[in-house]
Amino acid sequence: MSGETFTDASMLEIFRAEVETHVEALTSGLLSLERDPKDTSHIDEMMRGAHSIKGAARIVGIDPAVHVAHVMEDGFIAAQNGKLTLRPDHVDVLLRGVDILNRMATASKDPGIDWGGFASEATPLVAEITAVLNGTPESATTAKKLAADPHKPTVVASVAEIPARSVQEIAIAIPAVLNATAAEIARQEFIAGIDAKTKVVRFDLSQTSDLDATGLAFLAAVPATAIQEGVRAELTGASSDLRYVLEVTGIDKLYSSGGP
Repeated sequence: MSGETFTDASMLEIFRAEVETHVEALTSGLLSLERDPKDTSHIDEMMRGAHSIKGAARIVGIDPAVHVAHVMEDGFIAAQNGKLTLRPDHVDVLLRGVDILNRMATASKDPGIDWGGFASEATPLVAEITAVLNGTPESATTAKKLAADPHKPTVVASVAEIPARSVQEIAIAIPAVLNATAAEIARQEFIAGIDAKTKVVRFDLSQTSDLDATGLAFLAAVPATAIQEGVRAELTGASSDLRYVLEVTGIDKLYSSGGP
């Protein structure tokens, strides 16, 4: 993403909620692994937590959180696939990742927060996590690239080589009321589509009769993310009343041709 943060308070609240929801499970799971590296019972939950935080951070444009959560998720996937045993040295650096995610969530309450400081802190941490999980010394070349462009997660080497899935298009059905809960579910499906390297994400509004401020903010935030990720975002099936709202707010113009 570009590094521009979507500052709508309701969307930032979703990011904070994701961190608050998963930080305890991440911490307790890692501490359990520190005590017994063979206890892998929490790996799946921690992987899902890191994935959810990554998705929420990506939606609101908090790139340092995206990068940290991404490399943590890679580590958990590697452990889940039996390619990595998380030892105490792994746990130590991953706990530092949890700490910075928690601090970023708290800092997001400040409307004037400068994310540059967190970017400077996250960049070497991401490089260190990658190096520790790979079991190799931190590469000076990698660190230099990360420092030069902290907003480019593709420079972070993946711990687990996960085969990329390609999906031409997906349709996300929006329920009768697009509120905070529905927006979060739709967000997760949207991020899953991005991760699956889909070409088109279509939001089906045929069953939707109303939306609140969070739902409106979600629809407004999606196109920018879609453009950054090379995905075509479309709206379909909106009723005449809903189309009027989308036109008045200018949201309909943010989506690809065809409109709602």
